[in-house]
Amino acid sequence: METQIITDPKHWDGLANLTQAPLQQRWLYGDAVQRIGRDVVRLAVIHQGEPIAIAQIVQRKIMGFEVSLTSRGPVFLQSGHSNDVLRSLRSTLKTVSFKLMSPETRLRRLSLSPKPQICELDLSLDLQDLRAAQHPKWRNALKKAEASRLKVAQTTATPVAIAPLLQPEKARQSQGQYRGLPPEFTLAIQNVAPNSLLLLRASDAQMLFIRHGNTASYHMGYNGPDGRKVNAHNLILWDAIKRLQKLGVTRLDLGTIDPKRAHNLARFKQRSGAQTRQLGSAQFL
Repeated sequence: METQIITDPKHWDGLANLTQAPLQQRWLYGDAVQRIGRDVVRLAVIHQGEPIAIAQIVQRKIMGFEVSLTSRGPVFLQSGHSNDVLRSLRSTLKTVSFKLMSPETRLRRLSLSPKPQICELDLSLDLQDLRAAQHPKWRNALKKAEASRLKVAQTTATPVAIAPLLQPEKARQSQGQYRGLPPEFTLAIQNVAPNSLLLLRASDAQMLFIRHGNTASYHMGYNGPDGRKVNAHNLILWDAIKRLQKLGVTRLDLGTIDPKRAHNLARFKQRSGAQTRQLGSAQFL
């Protein structure tokens, strides 16, 4: 078993597509974090000539110590090799002082944090099935928005267009409602992969999505007083589902949920028809 550094974006994303890899293990994510001052290494673990796992690893120095973090990874392409994969990655990163990961799957190792929950929509289903999976109250809110003839418009996601989303997002994070990527990351994504961004607007509400290979992620949103009255976010999310399906996306990651700190947001995501899944906790590689 050996590790190889992957330097070709198409090769990397081809492997990532095999398991519907999340944003944190996509090439554009690595490009964006490099823009905000991090180092990135992309490794494939090879067994008998075949890749069995990939890991995009972000590295930085903290108080003189080299620290690495594999977010939502490693991504296993084959089952049954987890211990060998981790051993191979540790060997490759032997000069790094602290090696951390938050794996996509739960591993039997010492946990350093609670296990987060995420909500995901299976966009390989047809629209009729997706609509049937919605909670009746969520679906009724969507019907009211549709009956109001509210229109969803796509806006080119320029830095100016996404700027109104960034300040409220920063405020929500600083108030401890939830943790997320910093606004600087959003601007970096816009810089390195502007075509990956899907910015939708209806009334005074907006939602921003990031498309990455055959998967996509809800990134951030804002719902003003008028938008809340007409259930704008229900309509925008439903419109996004239809647009992303046409682009070949088969899974939409709605992000983590925290029913205690952000009850309304968690309920909105869960009632949209999404499935809840528990990820692995932060742990040493």
